[in-house]
Amino acid sequence: MKRCCSGAAWVTLAALCLAASEPQPQGCQDCAVLPGQWVTVRPPTRLRRHATRPTCPTGMNWIEGARRCCPQCPAGTFLLTPCSSHDNNSICATCPAGTFRAQPNTFHECQACYECDRQAFQSVLSNCSATSNVACGCEPGRFRDCLDERCSDFSCRQCQPCAGRLVQRPCSEAQDTLCGSCKPDFYTEGGECRPCHMSAPETCGKECQRVCGSGRGSGLEYVLLALTGPLFLGALAIYHRRKRLRHGASAGSPLPTARPATPVAGAAAVPCCQGSQLYAVIDAVPVRRWKEFMRVLELREAEIELVELEVAHIRDQQYEMLKRWCQQTSATLDRVFTALEHMELAGCAEALRRSLPAGP
Repeated sequence: MKRCCSGAAWVTLAALCLAASEPQPQGCQDCAVLPGQWVTVRPPTRLRRHATRPTCPTGMNWIEGARRCCPQCPAGTFLLTPCSSHDNNSICATCPAGTFRAQPNTFHECQACYECDRQAFQSVLSNCSATSNVACGCEPGRFRDCLDERCSDFSCRQCQPCAGRLVQRPCSEAQDTLCGSCKPDFYTEGGECRPCHMSAPETCGKECQRVCGSGRGSGLEYVLLALTGPLFLGALAIYHRRKRLRHGASAGSPLPTARPATPVAGAAAVPCCQGSQLYAVIDAVPVRRWKEFMRVLELREAEIELVELEVAHIRDQQYEMLKRWCQQTSATLDRVFTALEHMELAGCAEALRRSLPAGP
């Protein structure tokens, strides 16, 4: 009877062992509890609660040393001293020269600026600052040959020149030149485009004869046409403009006359169409007010524009305008002085009087 009870106790202990959450060692999960063996029964262990980091508000980061959320340092600075449990202010410092921080942060140092690879023909597009890294690019005449998907690492290769070929797409920093077929008056030989004028008849092959044979010289004709075409159109436009100005000069109305002035003694009714007198008038009137002077003398606007179109030099234009004005019957020195006084150029009028020879 005692032995039977002892067997029941062993069964009870084995059941308690199986009910426990302690895992069994590998290879002993099917082992039976033998009589006479002690089985250690451990109570179920309490699950440990994992410590969770609190979520910080926008613009703040969790600082483990302070065990709290601290404000971020602005871009261009780094965290020198974090906030504490008693002080809510973080101390930030400006990034030293050669370093940067492009975003608000709580890092304890700034990131070192990159350097453009001169051996890969990279050039500096923008220098490094406290808030931005250096921007590297390619020198003119080169394009980027990317070494990764983001093209953060690249070398600069020389753009192909497209010698003798048409350029379908010019070279840029992002891509190489795209060359097309041979230019007019060029033929293909050995994978290159050769000019027709460099080929001798005895060495001209089939492709050379096809392109350069009957059409030799056509490229020069196109060049001559391109050069002479604009000249012909320009001459035609000048002809029509002169014709229109002459028509306006013959049919236009006179401009308002200048206010009368007191006649100058010894100058009234004296003509001013002698060459020396014309140049004396030209020298007396300021160049910047010459057209105004001719309008006051009632030279028609169409005549002024026609002279500017036909004569190249300023002084020759002044002489031609004054000569055309002198063809009028009322062209006298008195009107010249009257015009200068009307333009409030009394000093110029006095200088003109002194430069003219004394009257008879």
